[in-house]
Order: sequence, then C-alpha cells, then structure tokens
Amino acid sequence: MNIAAVIISYNSEKFLGENINALVHQEVPFNRIVVVDNFSTDKSRDIIDRFRGSAELIALQSNCGYARAANIGINTVKTTAGQNHLNSSTGEDNLILVANSDIILDSKFTGHVLEKFREDIELALLSPLILRFDRKTVDSAGQDRSVTLHPAEIGFNRRLETVDTKEKTVFSVCGAATVFRESALEKLRLWDEYYDEDFFMFWEDFDIGWRAHLLGLKTLFSPGAVVYHYRSGTLEKNFLSRFSLALGRPGFIKFHLVKNRYLTLIKNFRWNRDFRFLPFILLKDLIWVTLLTIGSPKIIIPLVKSGKYIKRAFEKRKQLRVKEKERRSSSGTSDG
Repeated sequence: MNIAAVIISYNSEKFLGENINALVHQEVPFNRIVVVDNFSTDKSRDIIDRFRGSAELIALQSNCGYARAANIGINTVKTTAGQNHLNSSTGEDNLILVANSDIILDSKFTGHVLEKFREDIELALLSPLILRFDRKTVDSAGQDRSVTLHPAEIGFNRRLETVDTKEKTVFSVCGAATVFRESALEKLRLWDEYYDEDFFMFWEDFDIGWRAHLLGLKTLFSPGAVVYHYRSGTLEKNFLSRFSLALGRPGFIKFHLVKNRYLTLIKNFRWNRDFRFLPFILLKDLIWVTLLTIGSPKIIIPLVKSGKYIKRAFEKRKQLRVKEKERRSSSGTSDG
C-alpha cells in the first residue's frame, strides 16, 4: 500500500518550505508528492522548485479554485488515472492525502495512516487530529454537522486537554488534511469530479464528507495522525474577523460561502432524515445570509445569476441518489 500527497497552494510562501519539508521527511515516505499551485503571485513556485526531485510542481495558469486544483492533483497521483485503484504488486488500495499548504505533518503521520487503513479494509476516509501551530489548541478532531447543517469542527479552538480525542467514526472531514482510499474516491465521483468544482473554495470538504456519509463510507477520526494547521493563515485579517470570520471575508469569498452552502444542501439534504433541522436552518440562514449581503451588497447580483450552479447541483443530486439506491440494493438496506 502506497500513500501520495496532493498539496493545494496559493500565495503560500510563508508556509510552503516547512510544509514540503515535513512531507519529504516522513519516517515512512510518501511515494509521490504533488504541489498544485493556483497561479501564485508571490515566491511560492520558487520555494517548490527547491524541492525538485522530492516534490513535483503542477503550475496552473490561472486560479481555478481549491476544488478543481485538488481534482487535478488527485488525477495526477492516481495509480492509473482512475481505471485501476489497486497497487499492482500487492493488490491493496493506495491512499491519497489532500491538504492545504499551511499545514505541517508530524513525522509519524504516514506510518500511522498506513497502519490504520491496513487494519480496517472498510475505512474510506481518515480525518487526523489537527492542532494549531502552538501544538496546544485543537483546530479539528473530525467534523460534525450542526443543527443548522453547517460544518462543525469538533473541538475547534479549545485546549487539547479539554477535548475528547478518542478514535471514533465522524460525520465528515476537515479539508485542511484528509486521507482517502482510492477506491472510495471512485465511489464519491460525480460528474467525473471528486471535489465539486462549482464550489471553487469553501464547503467542498463538508460536501464530500456528507456524500461519503450518504454512501455509507466509513470516515474515521484518528488522533495518532497529527497535523499542525495555521487556521486562516492565507487570509488577511481585519477588525470584523474578531466577531465573525465570515463577516470579515472579502466579497468574492462571501459569494462562494453563500453559494456553496446551498449547493451543499441541494445535493445532500434528505427530507426523510433532515426535515427536523428545517426550523434551525431557516432561522440561522435568515440571519447569516442577511449579515453577509448587508456587509457586501455586491454579492447579491452574482448570487441571483447562480442558476447554472443550481441546475448542475440538482443534476449531481440525481446521480448521487442513483448511487445511494445502488448501495442500498447491494446491502439490502432500506432508505432510512
């Protein structure tokens, strides 16, 4: 069983050196490290070049967003471009880490991850213990969903000693660092995409995690796989970010936050399972969307013009429903 790494970078010169150095110096090496650069305008590509021979650079000619860059990286490292996910020498699934550029892996990360996937053939996605750079504050101990069906990082912003970090199955994964089994990625693929490229950025991790949940794919939080993350390290901060990170974002990011919220619901919301959440959703979104649009009224026009994304989301929902039906038929379960 091999493990490859796909790192998504955009103007990440502050972090890339330590990021790639940690990838290269794992006790159990990655068989391949690919950094997909989203048309950085800083010195990111110069830093990546220093690791030539150990890490590969895919230099994109425009910023195509996190989701598309991740898909490009995944397709690059897959064993036979999605046709055969098995390692020809061992018959085992290979693994792919998809991660931000502002993370640093503990040196034992790959060894622990490989051990977990070898132990459990049902394991599809692994969410590591993600700590801040201070090594004391939890960034994510797996991802849950709130009563408003927003992503909720377990243990977020709490001291490590106060968080339950026992190994357990979780609802979804934190996009800062996720490990996939290749065969699971094939099951998750919709419209020939792993991550939904209509998202551009934000919510793509929750979307793919929710999809995995609907398809019955096992997602495990494993505290032995440790990652250090500089939360929002690639974003400029301002006064408003103290009160709400979302309110402090630039307008184009607010647009994607709102758009992707509803694309996620269109694709993954199931009336028989999620109807009870509707009152909370309506109340939260009334406040949340109102505040975002008041703060950046220019996003209203592109939101109104988002019909093409909504249409595609309904088409992807249909494809996902077919996969769910096939899964229930094969397992003999009902649509609970």
